[in-house]
Amino acid sequence: MNVDVEKIIDIINSISNDVIICGHKNADYDSMCSSLALGYFLKQLNKNVMVYIEPESIHKIKYFNCDYLLYSDIKTNDYTFIAVDLNRTSRLPSNMEKYYNDANYTINIDHHNGNTTNANAILSIPDISSTCEIIYAILKKMKFNMNKLISELIFTGIVSDTNLFSNNTSPETHIIASKLLKNKVESEYIINKFYLEKTQNELEIISYMIKNLRHESFYYTVLDMNKEPFNLVSYSDISKKCIPLVLNREDVDVLMVIMDYGNKIKGEIRSKNDIDVSKIAALLTGGGHTHAAGFANKKKLNEIITITNNFLEDVNNGN
Repeated sequence: MNVDVEKIIDIINSISNDVIICGHKNADYDSMCSSLALGYFLKQLNKNVMVYIEPESIHKIKYFNCDYLLYSDIKTNDYTFIAVDLNRTSRLPSNMEKYYNDANYTINIDHHNGNTTNANAILSIPDISSTCEIIYAILKKMKFNMNKLISELIFTGIVSDTNLFSNNTSPETHIIASKLLKNKVESEYIINKFYLEKTQNELEIISYMIKNLRHESFYYTVLDMNKEPFNLVSYSDISKKCIPLVLNREDVDVLMVIMDYGNKIKGEIRSKNDIDVSKIAALLTGGGHTHAAGFANKKKLNEIITITNNFLEDVNNGN
């Protein structure tokens, strides 16, 4: 059932059992920060909250000191499951899908196109910058005190998912950011630590992608994810921290980064023009936003390139 912010607030207030909150696998900062912000908020409402983030990602959010919200071994039979920042249950960590399926009630809060979660309550706003911005709207409506922790969590998610306010933003996104900054948000540290800072491996991947760009009717590069340095950097960090720098090249309007895992292909597509890359992703069994989308399949490389070329040729021909 699709619901609005007011209805989701009524549902949240009515929760009387345990609450499990989980974002998507290979979590990015919007997924992790929206999970923690919502978890903290529900904790203040005296809900019994358990936030699950994959163990390999927890080090990324140590700055926020929210370990008391995190659970790796979840034991409950009576609970509401809140899935955030995902539009289909296959994006949940594999060990959490059973919890979702067995929940007494399911809630989905997300900002991606093409929602197929079939949750009992779905708050989906695809035109908004991030799931963190949706969490802000919920907390604002409930007149919750936006302290430094909540403000930094939401600010981090917005910065990450908008590539530092460079895409999928609205005037409201900037207004929200300015309001959050009034709550002693360490904005310079957050922007540098969670967005601008790169590891040596990330820099090597960026260099590789730039040197190995191929051009058809779009630009693309292929990464062998079974080899170093690619297998040393998470999918989400390649997506959020490496790809934007390659897209900055002035002649690159549409960019596809194809990650070959051997038994499957994952890909990220970005655009700077009016090309809706979510439509390309949909043809490749994926989805996303107008200027940022992803996919996963077992297609051959040449098939992926052909499908993309054909789509772009149709667009250029006005079809």
